[in-house]
Amino acid sequence: MDISVAMCTYNGSKVLAEQLSSIREQTKLPHELVVCDDDSTDATPRIVHAFALDAPFPVRFFRNQATLGSTRNFEKAINLCAGQAIALCDQDDIWQPNKLERLASVLDSEPQVGGVCSNAFLMDETSECFPDSLWERRNFTPRMQAAFQRNSARQLLQYNAATGATFVFRSEFVKQVTPIPPEWVHDAWIALLVATQSRVQLVPEKLISYRIHPAQQIGVRPRAAVSDAVLVRRWTVLAARLATLPVDPSISQLVHKRLRFLETRAALKQERLLGRVIAASRTLPGYFRFARGLFSYLRDIANASYPGTISASKVKP
Repeated sequence: MDISVAMCTYNGSKVLAEQLSSIREQTKLPHELVVCDDDSTDATPRIVHAFALDAPFPVRFFRNQATLGSTRNFEKAINLCAGQAIALCDQDDIWQPNKLERLASVLDSEPQVGGVCSNAFLMDETSECFPDSLWERRNFTPRMQAAFQRNSARQLLQYNAATGATFVFRSEFVKQVTPIPPEWVHDAWIALLVATQSRVQLVPEKLISYRIHPAQQIGVRPRAAVSDAVLVRRWTVLAARLATLPVDPSISQLVHKRLRFLETRAALKQERLLGRVIAASRTLPGYFRFARGLFSYLRDIANASYPGTISASKVKP
C-alpha cells in the first residue's frame, strides 16, 4: 500500500531535521512527503527544500501565504496527498524505522480497517525519553483498549485516544472527513469519522517518539476546560455531518443522546438552585455515561466552574 505523509510545519527549524531523517530511514518508504508550511518565519522552508534534493521519495512543498492554524493546514495537506493511505505527521516527533511498514501491514491485511494508530514513546524538547508511554500518560487503560478494539467508533465518542501523530488512514475517506469544522481539531475529527465509516485498529507498539515541549500548540498537558457552548456546537456539527453519511443507527443515536445531555448542561447555568437539581437529576444517567459521574453532577448543581483536564488526544472531544 502506498502511503503519503502529510506533514504540517510552522517555525520548526530546531526539531524538523530529526523528523525528516526518521522518515528517510523508514523500512517502508512513503509514496511521497507532502509538506504544508504555515507561513514560517524561520529556516523551516530551507530545511525542507534541502531535504528534498536527495530524498529517496518525492517531496512536495506548499507554503501558505497567511497562517491557517494546525487544523486547516492539515486539511489542506491531506487533500493534496495522492497515496492510497495518509499518515499524519507533526514536525517535531521522531518515527521508529518500522512505523510505516507496521501500520501499512494492518491496512493491507484487514480491508475492513479504515485507520490504524499506535502507542508512542514520550520525549522532551532535548529528545530525552520519559519512562511512561503516550497511552500510560493519557490513562488509556487496557480495559479501554479492549473496548476500543470491540467498537472503535463508540469508544472514540467517549474518549479520543487516536493521536494524529500516530495515525494512518485510507485516502478513500478524505471526502467524508473534509471539510473539517472549526469546532474540532483535525485528528479527533478524522479518527472519529473514519471509525463511523469503517473501523480504527489499535497497534500497541510504540512507533514514534512524541515530543512534549512548551512551544507546541496542543499536546499531552493540562488544558483549559472547553465551555458548554463550544461542546454543544462541536457535537451539533458532528450530528449534522453524520446525517449525510451511512452510519450505524446506534452511533447516530449515541451522538444525539450526548448532544441532548450537553444542551441540558449548558442550560443549567440559567436555572436557580432548585431548577438545577431537578434538571440535573432528570439526566443523571448521562453524567455517568458522558461526564465524570457524581462529581460532574454535583458541580453542575453547585454551578461551579470546571477545572482543566488532561487531553485524551490533541484535543479531547
